[in-house]
Amino acid sequence: MAASHDVPVLIVGGGPVGLFLALRLAQANIPVTVLEAETEMQNETKAMAHQPSIFPEFKSVGLMEDLLAAGITSGPLCFRKPKVGEPIAKLPVKPGMPTVLLLPQYRFWEILEQHIRKHECAKVLVGHRVTAIDQSAGDTVKVTVQTNDGLEKTFTTAHLVAADGSHSSIRRLCDIPFEGVTLSEQLVATDIVYPFDKHGYLDANFLVDPDNYGLVGRITKEGLWRVSYGAPAAMEYDEIVKGLPAKFDAMFPGPRPLEYKIQRIAPYKAQQRCVATLRKGRVMVVGDAAHVTNPYAGLGLNTGFFDASSLAMALISVLSHGAPESLLDAWAKARRDVFLNVVDPMSRKALVRVKDSDPDTLPERDPLLRGMKTGQMPMPPSLATDVRKLEGYVEG
Repeated sequence: MAASHDVPVLIVGGGPVGLFLALRLAQANIPVTVLEAETEMQNETKAMAHQPSIFPEFKSVGLMEDLLAAGITSGPLCFRKPKVGEPIAKLPVKPGMPTVLLLPQYRFWEILEQHIRKHECAKVLVGHRVTAIDQSAGDTVKVTVQTNDGLEKTFTTAHLVAADGSHSSIRRLCDIPFEGVTLSEQLVATDIVYPFDKHGYLDANFLVDPDNYGLVGRITKEGLWRVSYGAPAAMEYDEIVKGLPAKFDAMFPGPRPLEYKIQRIAPYKAQQRCVATLRKGRVMVVGDAAHVTNPYAGLGLNTGFFDASSLAMALISVLSHGAPESLLDAWAKARRDVFLNVVDPMSRKALVRVKDSDPDTLPERDPLLRGMKTGQMPMPPSLATDVRKLEGYVEG
């Protein structure tokens, strides 16, 4: 039996970006429903580093205090050579200097879900997988869903938001091109228990080497670390697992034989992609559903949060203050421009940086490392979109 539901905004994807958008809308008293295909959040760390630039958005919705209590603030940043661990450039943390918040994704999700539960106008429905989208009515979108217990439901909404990740079913159902490239290597994210700090490693460490480049970053105070590195694109999962001892021997500091405990191994394609448009009809696309990038600039998840924050502001202006729907087109263009002009080039350069073949001279050639050594860091461009400056915006 099919059931019909009407809601102004329907979000597909119950990850951090989708829930953050839902929370922003709920706090503005806009009814919103989130559809999540899975029945429960996986207990995985995934993306875990939150840049200081997004903190004002977290504060604006009342999340910051809980996030700080659950996570840890990152200490200094260092670029170093693998294995021997020799530093190339360090960025010390000065008093009052904002630092990165480290929080495993599942904990972030738990905090968001707790905040959303406070709002009666917001619903999160798990085990709801979208199977069809119909925009033929013009002023609404009809969404067909299959539940885990075999029921079919239909939802009717004024605005559908795809926040369902890099393999977005909504992007596919709406035939939105995902433009860009798959890079020549895949990346492997592992979560490892190993005492890197006892060997002089800081909270965030980028290993510079053409073959054994990578990232070593603290996840918890209890000794769990993220170790990310590159592998040939054609390498199968079993080959990756078999090759871990040799790879870690080439990367890790400390006496041999190495003693560590692997908690997670997650290979994934390294891609630089963005949708051809972030709005098609009444469907908007945010987060990894809209764009993907390599992790070495730390911009992926934070860009998704800025997508959600700015889209919330645009939708509030349209739904509550009478702004024209053309505002959503202006939003879509602005967010795509941010990815193409800021996120994509910065993240590509970050990957090239860690693969450099001459780390000893890198600080002389690279503006970021040169700034770390001289104390004159270049100001990074903003990932935000000021919706108030977009054509059609109406203030409440």
